Amino acid sequence: MTNTIARDDFYWLGQINKASAVINARQGLLEGPAARRIAQGLQRVLQAAQEPGAERPTLVITFEPLLIRAAGVEATLLHAGRSSQDMLVAVRHAILRDEILGLAQQLHRTTQLLVGMARAHADAIVPNYTNGVAAQPNSYGHYLLGHACGLQRDAQRLQQVYARLNLSPMGTTVLNGTGWPLDREAMAAYLGFDGLVDNAYDAGQIHGAEMPVEIGHLVTTMALHVGAFIQDVTLQ
Repeated sequence: MTNTIARDDFYWLGQINKASAVINARQGLLEGPAARRIAQGLQRVLQAAQEPGAERPTLVITFEPLLIRAAGVEATLLHAGRSSQDMLVAVRHAILRDEILGLAQQLHRTTQLLVGMARAHADAIVPNYTNGVAAQPNSYGHYLLGHACGLQRDAQRLQQVYARLNLSPMGTTVLNGTGWPLDREAMAAYLGFDGLVDNAYDAGQIHGAEMPVEIGHLVTTMALHVGAFIQDVTLQ
């Protein structure tokens, strides 16, 4: 049986460190022998974390000692042109991205179910209610498609928020960016981001704080749709 690797904070810190070793070596910011030693030490840290009860630090400052212990103090060379701020924003975005994709899959399944039920019960007659009182007859299929329309708009909003979320802050460091010759595009591609957050101040101070709030607002809208359906079922 194959164990599924948890795509948690620790996982993404490992991915960022792996990408930094590869890309910075290619950019000449890290010498080949040092890059190999750091990569070997990093691999030991990641493998050890798969053992039952092993440490899986969620912060850069708690991940770092494990890496230094495994690869030596030269592992700190990975920090050329990066900071804990852009790293942790990238981790948060990656985790939120996974959650949005999972939510989108569930939303798609739910919408498909509603449309299938609408097709099957197009001729079934149910009452519509206003202020808790039966008001008009309606096709149950028409009623269900009304709810499906709301979920379709939720899907559109998910696509829009995903596009705004899936941008890499890596390479913006803290507040004002860096003069190091980083390959930000390669880092973004390695971590699965579609593009870059261009402004360094925006990346850490605005965009990173804004996205969870926008996603929370979207989930609240979806909850309104679910709540309306449950209320109708209860009333009927």
